Amino acid sequence: MSKKDYIDAMNEIRVDENLKKSVLIKIKDKKKKKPNLVYSLAFATIVFIIAISIVIPINQNKNTVNPIKQVEQENGLPRVKSFENLYDIVKQQQKSNTDEQEKEIISIQETNKDSTESKYSETNNQVEGVDESDIVKTDGEYIYYVTKGKLVIVNSEPNNFKIASEIKYDEENFRPSEIFINENKLIIIGKKYKNSTTFDDNTISYDLLYTPDEYTNIKVYNVENRQKPKYEREIQIEGSLLTARMIGENVYVISNKYMYNDLLVKNKEELNGDNYKPQYLDTAISNEEKCIEYSEICYFPESKDSTFLNIIGFNINNNDPADIETYLGAGTKVYASKNNLYIANVKYEYKDEKLYGYYDNLSINTYIYKFKLENGKVEYSNTGSVPGEVLNQFSMDENNGNFRIATTNSTNLMEETKTNNLYVLDENLKTVGSIENLAKGEKIYSVRFVGNKAYMVTFVQTDPLFVIDLSEPTNPVLLGELKIPGYSKYLHPYDENHIIGFGENTETKENGSVITIGMKMALFDVTNPTSPKEMYSIDIGDTGTYSELLYDHKSLLFSKEKNIIAFPISISEEENNYRSNLKFQGAIVYGLDLENGFTLKGQIAHMQITDGYKDYDYTKEVERIIYINNNLYTLSKGIIKVTNMENMEEVETINLEIEE
Repeated sequence: MSKKDYIDAMNEIRVDENLKKSVLIKIKDKKKKKPNLVYSLAFATIVFIIAISIVIPINQNKNTVNPIKQVEQENGLPRVKSFENLYDIVKQQQKSNTDEQEKEIISIQETNKDSTESKYSETNNQVEGVDESDIVKTDGEYIYYVTKGKLVIVNSEPNNFKIASEIKYDEENFRPSEIFINENKLIIIGKKYKNSTTFDDNTISYDLLYTPDEYTNIKVYNVENRQKPKYEREIQIEGSLLTARMIGENVYVISNKYMYNDLLVKNKEELNGDNYKPQYLDTAISNEEKCIEYSEICYFPESKDSTFLNIIGFNINNNDPADIETYLGAGTKVYASKNNLYIANVKYEYKDEKLYGYYDNLSINTYIYKFKLENGKVEYSNTGSVPGEVLNQFSMDENNGNFRIATTNSTNLMEETKTNNLYVLDENLKTVGSIENLAKGEKIYSVRFVGNKAYMVTFVQTDPLFVIDLSEPTNPVLLGELKIPGYSKYLHPYDENHIIGFGENTETKENGSVITIGMKMALFDVTNPTSPKEMYSIDIGDTGTYSELLYDHKSLLFSKEKNIIAFPISISEEENNYRSNLKFQGAIVYGLDLENGFTLKGQIAHMQITDGYKDYDYTKEVERIIYINNNLYTLSKGIIKVTNMENMEEVETINLEIEE
């Protein structure tokens, strides 16, 4: 969906639970004959004896997959072992999803550095010391930017502002998407295809598209000479990129390889098992592709996902073979601390299969898989689970060895049954504390953990901000709450007593419907956690106003020391009391202090908009804002512009010469 379509849609669409959810879950059920009591007891006894004898973990969930052929385990997880076992596991996982009936349900630590002032900005990472890959990075001298299928290295000095070099991939089926920079090492992560593929950067389908020959490809360059980057190494794994982290000089990349449909519809004898082994390449070992053998693949018994989860770990400064771990059963929400990786997978199922579709019969659980990270190595640790559905990475956190997670739960996914919860799990992922049943009838829109506090925003018509004390992990306590119009989709710490909320403002109509009426930014005072207050707020634009910040935290530039809050935005304004029209696209820059609140410093545009979207140029759509010393750099696919941070006057512009 283009931003124009989004804005047009938001002019018409209510903020409604069923319209805002994003994940399509298909739950099917197969009715079975009711066994008699004698048969049931006999069968249960046999299963119990077999399970004990082959030492397979027994999961309390009735849909747990425990293939009898599987006997070998790794760190408590069973191994796949063979294609025959893979086939049987996938079939059992999908058993409840191959029925005559089909029901579709639509569902959907801190980076503040107050003590020292940095000369250049970093990615807006969730956890200090854990770098997240992004489309742009800077080392204070050069800017590294992924744009239109290539990597551009730009000398940032205003008196020598120019392109230093480019890394192009015209002859390869490779599309760079995210990068890391670490001293003289540049790591480029992207998509690679065996066959020629047409890309379209102007539609949302580009990022959602998956083809069977897709690989996650990692290229390492030495950029000691920025004018001549030197290729050093390549690693790739079959599947689509999920996310990546860099901790020190170690990089961890996560991908998901989806199963082909014929595995589910064809007989085992018709299939070649070698075709389903995940393929990988590591030039530290060989320039030839290799396969991960089934004997090396473990699986999560409770998962129903017919997907291979691949985790790659490697050190950027040596040529040791990458550590590649593969598991059957994927997750989509990822949180990483300096020492551990957590991957969450939401599972929907009926409590009683015989009561398919009945009210209050649905069970939602989030399974958390924990992996130890050390020196580029990845090791599975534990599995845990909590009731409900996790929203995103900010709903998860690690603190003093404990893992905290916030979820929204429901028994039938209808709005009135929703409740919100927070759980504390120990290092073995066993629940040790919880607070449940917050804001009944609402769902979580944003969460932020700051030390021993958690801040949670839920929404249906007003925006309750909850402050939760986690100083005693076994006894989380709700300290206070604040109800205001609108909602925050992203929370960012300002200091230990203040939180900034970025979201949308809302208006309740006479018929009870709720509509968005523009973007909203607010500063919450939590000095007294029992009585949080909205200290300042500011509205931006009218209905249809859009910012990538509401969906991607990495698009925010924040520096308390430099008194800068900046993010990309498309501002629409209402005309004739009826319809909103696009008036501005670019970066908007604010200052913030506790005495005066938010102060608009200026707007930086790469294009002039005179007639809405008719003269819109997507190559000049600002994607990111960074700073180096006292200059702001705004980046779009076609332009990088330098603006003086003090007076907001343009210093210089560079044309990236993007070909259409």
